[in-house]
Amino acid sequence: MESNPTRRRLLQLSGVGATASLAGCSQFDIPGSQDDNGADPQTESEAELEADTEPDSDPEDGITAIVQPDPEALQQLQQEVMAELEEGELDQQEAQMEFQQRQVELISSHAVEFESEMAADDDISVEAGVAQEGALLLDGPDERFMELLRNSEVSGLMPGEEYGRMLEQQQQQQPPVEPDNGGEEPVEDDADGDADAGDEADDGDEDADE
Repeated sequence: MESNPTRRRLLQLSGVGATASLAGCSQFDIPGSQDDNGADPQTESEAELEADTEPDSDPEDGITAIVQPDPEALQQLQQEVMAELEEGELDQQEAQMEFQQRQVELISSHAVEFESEMAADDDISVEAGVAQEGALLLDGPDERFMELLRNSEVSGLMPGEEYGRMLEQQQQQQPPVEPDNGGEEPVEDDADGDADAGDEADDGDEDADE
């Protein structure tokens, strides 16, 4: 990838757009909308991608596409939640959680819609994706990526290794999984007990012979 000057130039131009898009999305956050660990919210109702989170190939071989809803949609969402807060339907904490959840749902739905559109594209393939982040790992020709940018189908493009870094951060944020014994008591090794029983049986046979 590094030997391709066209792709390097493409990422230089679009990387700024991707960063600005993510920053533009975060500006609508209500203060305190993240949890105590600073992690993004997870909702049961968020849309899911057909592609797996983990790619089968090296992320560096692809391109990370960032897809975000229109700023107008995010502004409308913020206004709706603020109206509910002002009318007393929600308190401050509830408003933060409501905005947080609906924002993730909006981003996830937009990512799923983009994936569905790319399924009919002969040039672009979706290798992996994280819906709630609006991030998808794509493979395809540079000319098609330029078209996606010109048509505003993606908010920005970044190197594929950025997707790999995002996966590493998510894995670090996940709590360790404790082993599940199923509530069963551990089975003790009874080999010594069997050996003792065998010795006692041998002693009994010797007494009988005498």
